[in-house]
Amino acid sequence: MTAWLRHDSPAMRAWSAAADLVVINLLTLLACLPLITAGAALTACMRVMMEMAREEETYTVRSWWRSLRSNLRQSLAWWPPVLVLAALALWEQAVISRAGALEAGIVSGLLAAGVLMVLALLVWLVPLIAFFETGIGRHLVNAARLALGALGRTTACLAVLAAPLAVAWAAPAMRAPTAWFMVLIGVAFQAYLVALIQRGIINRLRQRA
Repeated sequence: MTAWLRHDSPAMRAWSAAADLVVINLLTLLACLPLITAGAALTACMRVMMEMAREEETYTVRSWWRSLRSNLRQSLAWWPPVLVLAALALWEQAVISRAGALEAGIVSGLLAAGVLMVLALLVWLVPLIAFFETGIGRHLVNAARLALGALGRTTACLAVLAAPLAVAWAAPAMRAPTAWFMVLIGVAFQAYLVALIQRGIINRLRQRA
């Protein structure tokens, strides 16, 4: 019994990791409330989750806060355009919902493809910004290359991000539990799963840097 209570036991490490996920999730959601800072908050979350996935020794909250502050200015170069694109997508979806069935289906398909392309870019852009210091233009080019060059990993990352929405859509009774899951731990947990998927590539890039 005493072995289970040791700080380096598997059980205690699991509890510690779960607590870190809850704390980082809460910090990230709070920092996302002012929409303009959400880009930096997501970058900070990804930084900490990647460090956890790489099993690095890290001070979780301190690392999150340091990343938030250091990436806040650069996030203003890419996050506001993402918000604009999201708003345009919602507006366009509302407009085409009033069109004919055929036209609405075609435009909705094109819109969904565009959203997937943006998300595929973002799942690589965020960790690149979190770990590498260069201009946003270079980050965008590298993110596009990774999104296409590591298409399997990109697809897996998108599946992780889409899973809560898929569950809520397929099982309406699960919408409330899914919402609570996202509030308590979901955003950080998704970032951790994405970090596990991307860890090998990020490790190789950091070795070259």
